Amino acid sequence: GKPSMKNRIVSLLLLAAMAASLLVLPAQAAPPPNRFYDLSDGASTMAVESLRLMGVMDGYANGTFRPNGELTRAQFCKMAIGVLNAESQLGLYRTVTVFPDVKPSYWAAAYINMSAKGLNIISGYPDGKFYPDRIVTLGQACTILLRVLGYKDGNVGGVWPDSYLGAAARAGLLEGIDPVDGPLTRRTAAT
Repeated sequence: GKPSMKNRIVSLLLLAAMAASLLVLPAQAAPPPNRFYDLSDGASTMAVESLRLMGVMDGYANGTFRPNGELTRAQFCKMAIGVLNAESQLGLYRTVTVFPDVKPSYWAAAYINMSAKGLNIISGYPDGKFYPDRIVTLGQACTILLRVLGYKDGNVGGVWPDSYLGAAARAGLLEGIDPVDGPLTRRTAAT
């Protein structure tokens, strides 16, 4: 059968632990091979490699990861679907229009529609649009990840996005990340 969301998240955590163990080497041993020449610190390399092995996030053909590049809302939806291992259901969402600014021809339409309509882990703006090419913020990313983990708005309470940032910090999602809401870089997203 299909692995449950909880099993998928446990698998992600185990994979991260295994990747971390690869970085704990004797001082004289060579560091693990770095697939991307623009990543230099061990924590980022571990996070990126874990997501690359899960098929959630990858670098570019020229050997770079572009850690300081920013992610769009559409790109983060694609990552969330990858974390959930739910790509097999994308076909149900390719030809529907949930947001007027995300037409079926848009490259990430199925990911966005599934995230909004099928999984209820994202929402649009008050004007009814999604703005897929806007840069995703840390607050938006934390909201999506916590919803993936089963959190509901009623459980989090408070004022958005501070309430979700606080819940993310308590859940350990912001370790090594400055909890100030702002544009999300690829490095921070991987972490």
